[in-house]
Amino acid sequence: MKSMRWTLVAVTMLVVAALACGPTGETPTPEVEPTREVKPTIPPEDTPTPPPQPTGVTLEIVNDSGVDVWYVYLSPSKADEWGEDWLADDVIKDGQTYSITGIPEGVYDVRAEDQSEEVVEVWWNVDFDGPMTWTITGLASLEVINESEDTITYLYVSPTDSTTWGSDWLGDDVIDPGISYVVDGIPRGTYDIRAEDVDENSVEVVYNVELSGQKNWTVVGKVPLPDNAVLRFEDSFEDNRNNWGLDTESDDALFMSPANGEYCILIKSDNFTAWEWYEPFRPEEFVSEVACYTDGPEDATCGLGFGPDGDNLYWFEVSASDQTFALFLLQDGSWQDALLDWTVSRNIDPGGVNMLSLERVEGVVSVFVNGVLVGQVNSDLFPTGRVGLGGSTYSEGNATVCLDDLRVWRLE
Repeated sequence: MKSMRWTLVAVTMLVVAALACGPTGETPTPEVEPTREVKPTIPPEDTPTPPPQPTGVTLEIVNDSGVDVWYVYLSPSKADEWGEDWLADDVIKDGQTYSITGIPEGVYDVRAEDQSEEVVEVWWNVDFDGPMTWTITGLASLEVINESEDTITYLYVSPTDSTTWGSDWLGDDVIDPGISYVVDGIPRGTYDIRAEDVDENSVEVVYNVELSGQKNWTVVGKVPLPDNAVLRFEDSFEDNRNNWGLDTESDDALFMSPANGEYCILIKSDNFTAWEWYEPFRPEEFVSEVACYTDGPEDATCGLGFGPDGDNLYWFEVSASDQTFALFLLQDGSWQDALLDWTVSRNIDPGGVNMLSLERVEGVVSVFVNGVLVGQVNSDLFPTGRVGLGGSTYSEGNATVCLDDLRVWRLE
């Protein structure tokens, strides 16, 4: 039974083998299972490469100044120069916005100028550490440089047509000698500016100053009297104990007696200079001062002089209307070339009383307005002389010159 069973299995195996070889003995083609159709891979659409981002800080400038901005300068706050213009050929029209990119981080001063290179506005001491926006409104800034010997405790910036000084712009700050300080946010306009010390005494005043963009004011302060100055004479013209004027009249001028605390001279002719001498002594080195204003033609002037006689003197003139002064020399009855030609000084009050001062020390003639030194010349003429006070006319006559608070010091 075991062998029959084996034989049957063998036959079965042969049949299977024969079927596998086929009747011809050729190898049959194997069946191929159907394959799944694979779609081609579609490459992703190209993603545009973003443009390189600018490095540094971006400054957006909004021009609300009322004028076109042609130049913009950025300078490190510690630098002495403004450097290159960042606008190149571009112009920021009034009402437009403009961006400057690639500014290295740091602390900068920024300056905008118009087509005429006049300052429109300055932005001081700005820390650039991220996106910045600067709206140019046309507001002015004032840098006060204190070269006086006093600490400036109060600063007043008052419109010229105002009757009061207004509020102090320093707040709790002070400006020590040798220090500068920037006041910004001042509306454009014309101003009188006054610096005071801690006791509210005037350090210096300037008048009729146009503030537009950035402006500098160097405060030099009032010059003190020399240590050896001794007051020898003063007159407030409350009475006429010194016999001024006495209503003396000529074709050209009327010298009035003092009244209401002032001494006035009516200069009737045009192109005429009139003065009266202070007589008591003839100093060599001296300081003299007098307060003065004029009434009448705009070009009339106040004057203060020194010399030995009516044909020889130094003559210091102040023209309030245009804020100018000059120093003339009359020698042997003829006016010489001006020692100091007409020069603008903002220390001259164009609408009020000005204090004129004339000093001669060691051959140097110095002139002052409201206590501030405005000019000096070397001259050894007239070793001794008298002090004269009065005024002058130019294109028109009938000008009244009024004087007060005359003082004369001798240097001893």
